Amino acid sequence: MHDLIAKYFKRKISKPEKEELFSLMESDKELKNEFISVQNLYGLYSLLPSEKDETIALHKLQEFKQRRRRRQILLSFRQAAAYAAIVCITASVTWALMKYTSLIGKEAQPAIAYEEVTTPAGQRVRLKLHDETIVWLNARSTLRYPTRFSGGERKVELDGEAYFEVAHKEEQSFVVSTDKLNIKALGTQFNVSAYKEKNEFNTSLLNGSVKIYNKGNEQNAMFLKPNEYAELKNNKLIRHTFNNLNFLLWKEGIYAFDNLVFTDIMNKMEWYYDIKVNVHNQKLNAYKFSGKIRHRDGLESILRTLQKVYHFSFVKDDELNTITIR
Repeated sequence: MHDLIAKYFKRKISKPEKEELFSLMESDKELKNEFISVQNLYGLYSLLPSEKDETIALHKLQEFKQRRRRRQILLSFRQAAAYAAIVCITASVTWALMKYTSLIGKEAQPAIAYEEVTTPAGQRVRLKLHDETIVWLNARSTLRYPTRFSGGERKVELDGEAYFEVAHKEEQSFVVSTDKLNIKALGTQFNVSAYKEKNEFNTSLLNGSVKIYNKGNEQNAMFLKPNEYAELKNNKLIRHTFNNLNFLLWKEGIYAFDNLVFTDIMNKMEWYYDIKVNVHNQKLNAYKFSGKIRHRDGLESILRTLQKVYHFSFVKDDELNTITIR
């Protein structure tokens, strides 16, 4: 950043570099203070006579030597103080002018800040965005969004699982950006599961319509209708239909599973509770389980419930944060 400041005052800074410098100074008070300090130094330096003013300077010096009375000396000090005040005022005014200049051709609005919400393992949270959109964020998920929406779209970034009830705005579409794909809607209800670490993506639509597309390639989009969901498999987007809303029960703190093998259930649980589950009893995979589990009960309680269906034992190691099933 020191290089950008130096380039600015040497008038060798490009427009993108200038915008970057001003943007950084909005959020970095230390950088802003350093900029003003350098500006003050340049202001003081500009008050010094240049080499071509040598004759004038010598003449002024001779006049000063001829005026040694106390009143004139005091006046000189007052003038020096006035110069210092002028430099400080100039620094403040110039800062304001630079801010104004940087906004020429743009809408003079405050810089957009971002908020980020992350839910810990075993938890979920409900948010209301600034446009009245409701978002439910599942465990181990992160949502990043601006403090205000501007332009032609309302864009948020998701890593994890979230359910959206989008506030309808015809002139401003709503976009969920994930590691894999983007989802665009005007006003609708849909669920997105896109954990970057798990390398997964799927979107389920309840009401309205959405389109799913690769970033930068909105022309080749898949449109979903209500009761349809799309999942990414082998880099291909596949469309399906759903008949019930059990997959949304996580909002109520319930995990529903239907005809799943034991290891699939444990994979889900270890991700949700952020704990490693080692299944050494392979016989359990010969059976399939169906049911609903309350997340707040915890994984040990869930395992005790499953023990009532098929016999197995488990040991928890708090130090290693693991559960071993035999």
